[in-house]
Amino acid sequence: MTQPRSHSRRYSTLIGIAVGGIALLLAACGTGPIPGQPSSQTSAASSGSSTTGSCTAATAKSAVTVDAGDDLKFSPSSVCLKVGGTVTWKNTGDISHSVTDDSADAAVASDAELPSGAKPWDHDPLSGGASWSLKLTVAGTYKYFCIPHETLGMLGSITVVS
Repeated sequence: MTQPRSHSRRYSTLIGIAVGGIALLLAACGTGPIPGQPSSQTSAASSGSSTTGSCTAATAKSAVTVDAGDDLKFSPSSVCLKVGGTVTWKNTGDISHSVTDDSADAAVASDAELPSGAKPWDHDPLSGGASWSLKLTVAGTYKYFCIPHETLGMLGSITVVS
């Protein structure tokens, strides 16, 4: 499931900052969304995942899809999944993204969280149009991030319930 990294974290972070700067410039010119602003997409509705309210066995899904796009956001940013369920990340843009839940790789340790007994993961890079799935078998809260865009707010969370 874990794919080895082909470049250093420093290189990845520098590329992420450069890409984020370009995205901000394009947004300022009116050619793209401004990172940190609400998107006009309704990905939560199309993915079938819960983005508000509490995550319970009644509201949890067996499978959810999270979009990672050029707006430097995971959408929806929060999902509710049943134990043994699968989350799939799909890169809907052109900018490459990692999907990482490992505090050793986080710029801010609290951006990564794993329930007791769960193993960290790092899938890097996820190029435009690509997807990656992960089955989660340990109940609890998972907080994950995109390494190159973590400091720009590309964070997500998964609540897994029995």
